[in-house]
Amino acid sequence: MSQTQRLTPELIGRAIDKTALNKALVFIIAVAAAGFFFDSFDIVIVSYALPVIKQEFGLDPKQLGLIGSAALAGMGLGSWFWGWVADKWGRRVVFAATVLMFSVCTGIAGLSMSLGFLVGARFLTGLGLGGMVPIDQALVAEYAPARIRGRVSAMLPLCWPIGIFAAAGAGLAIVPHFGWRWLFALGSLPAILAFVIRRGIPESPRWLADQGRHEEARASLAYVGVDAATIEQARQELAALPERHVEPDAVFADLFTPPYLRRVAHTWLMWFCSGFAATAFSVWLPSIFATYYHIGLTRSLTYTFIVAGVSVVGRVCSFSLIDLLGRKALIVIGDGVAGCAALLFTQATSEMALLGTAMLYGAFADVASLAMTVYTPEVYPVRIRGKGAAIAMGWGRFGGMVSPIVAGFLISADNLMWVWGLMAAFQFTASGLTLLMAHETSGRALEAVAKPA
Repeated sequence: MSQTQRLTPELIGRAIDKTALNKALVFIIAVAAAGFFFDSFDIVIVSYALPVIKQEFGLDPKQLGLIGSAALAGMGLGSWFWGWVADKWGRRVVFAATVLMFSVCTGIAGLSMSLGFLVGARFLTGLGLGGMVPIDQALVAEYAPARIRGRVSAMLPLCWPIGIFAAAGAGLAIVPHFGWRWLFALGSLPAILAFVIRRGIPESPRWLADQGRHEEARASLAYVGVDAATIEQARQELAALPERHVEPDAVFADLFTPPYLRRVAHTWLMWFCSGFAATAFSVWLPSIFATYYHIGLTRSLTYTFIVAGVSVVGRVCSFSLIDLLGRKALIVIGDGVAGCAALLFTQATSEMALLGTAMLYGAFADVASLAMTVYTPEVYPVRIRGKGAAIAMGWGRFGGMVSPIVAGFLISADNLMWVWGLMAAFQFTASGLTLLMAHETSGRALEAVAKPA
């Protein structure tokens, strides 16, 4: 292959930036968004089942915390493993495999007859769930033109609270009348999506070019409307630019060198802190309403359904502002206000005060979460984008793994106020770290963002 026929991620990025949003790109986004929807649905349905599981299996808060943590532990390990697979064998194969794994294991969890079986099934579910979010985000980021990449990438995490909202509604409709097992059976439906992915979604052209598979990269570009003339125009524009120093391709070890160390430290800590607080909130809220504040099961599920709806509103607002205010501002504001709301829980005693505070927390935590999900893949170079984003988000899973167990021990010791205090501390930490350490990525070319300052 001649040099003029070779493609580079930078050339591909410039060619994609000239492309309008079209049906093919919308299809890729829609399938990825559906993956986010089912991912969040399957991870949180256990929250709405826990009050009934507690009664059926005779569990204490510590054991409930173990159930809540199992999937998050799997997600942490899964995000690291699948990130490595995605950078070695491609985004699309991981996309399909993770959907199939988490949906099948969710159905299996509904057959549990013991605590150990349920914890094991939820761990395997998490292994699949852990790879989907970062790989989804990386795939879409590598297809999206820079001018709309923020909004396009934000469409995916926008579907996360919609999945939680649907899970809350399903829990309210199913659990009081048919039991928790049917809720898990419903969570096995995403297996159908795996077939659609394998049939319809092309591999990332940036990843293919990086692997030297240039003709396949051209085919992927053609799928989203980038023709040979657009590629040639982009090539000429790059050739006309002033000669620049050619930097060696990034490798995984570069993450731990001074140029990247700042963004690695920030994204890892940001995700851990946010994951700790968010999971403590989502996993324990129905059980806290039902058992600690002695609110009836149906009313508790109704309140969590309302909170999930407000979280959707938070993500919609974040989606609308992601390119206007930028990723950094939304993370700082969202996590900061969520931390204040967590402190307000320590003063709330009435049902309406609890509901209002939960709504405030859910809305602003999701403002930050959407911005974090868009921001993280953008700051890593293409060759390690899958691993870099997956590992960073994996730390959020480990934060989420720890928090239900910690909360379970604190609630067992009648120290619920400490739960709210820890949530506030972790949210404030995520906000402060972002304020001090983050680089704004809005509106900039992906390759330019990924290069160290």
